[in-house]
Amino acid sequence: MKHKKITADIFSSVSRHYDAFLNLITFRRIKDWQRTMLKEVEGAKTLLDVGTGTGEVLLQADPQALRVGIDLSLGMLKVARRKCPNCGFVLADAENMPFKNSSFDAITLSLVYRHLYNRYQFLKEAQRVLKPEGRLAILDINKFWLTPLLVFFMKFFIKPLGLILFGRDKWEFFIHSLENSLSEEELKRELESNGFKVIKTQKRLLGIVYIVSAQRI
Repeated sequence: MKHKKITADIFSSVSRHYDAFLNLITFRRIKDWQRTMLKEVEGAKTLLDVGTGTGEVLLQADPQALRVGIDLSLGMLKVARRKCPNCGFVLADAENMPFKNSSFDAITLSLVYRHLYNRYQFLKEAQRVLKPEGRLAILDINKFWLTPLLVFFMKFFIKPLGLILFGRDKWEFFIHSLENSLSEEELKRELESNGFKVIKTQKRLLGIVYIVSAQRI
């Protein structure tokens, strides 16, 4: 619980600058990647975005769908509500979601999965709230041979910007989360051993980023 409170506090404190920073560090590709992720759940009438942050994924999703986002960070949700007033936002834990069984056609996570404290508990909850054959789509950082180079880049070349925007403790948190990212194969193994069938894997930015879609079985 302490870990989750720290995570929530950190993201609340950076909520004002988060979108600008994410655009910068992804070379303005983040929205393209999120749209690619959303194509994997196309047709969903009910969509849950876990760790929704500032609501960017829901803002780009089908406006005809019921769009719901959850996050531990109240600061992030305040930004999200201003950006997407037609979406529903709930302060909630991904490992204990306040929804009935089979509530959603699809779940998305954008740069969130590696931050989860107990990924297996989340996958159990995702199984519960998804409808039969519901889709799960994950956009995240890949852990592979270029990861140490990316960590080095963050520790040195863009560290001054990170310290200005977020401060030392928060910047070190983001670096640590990158070091704890999962490889594509590790993610696939977790999904397939916890009730999901991996449908497709796509890579972006020289393989630094992956988009994995899976189906509840």
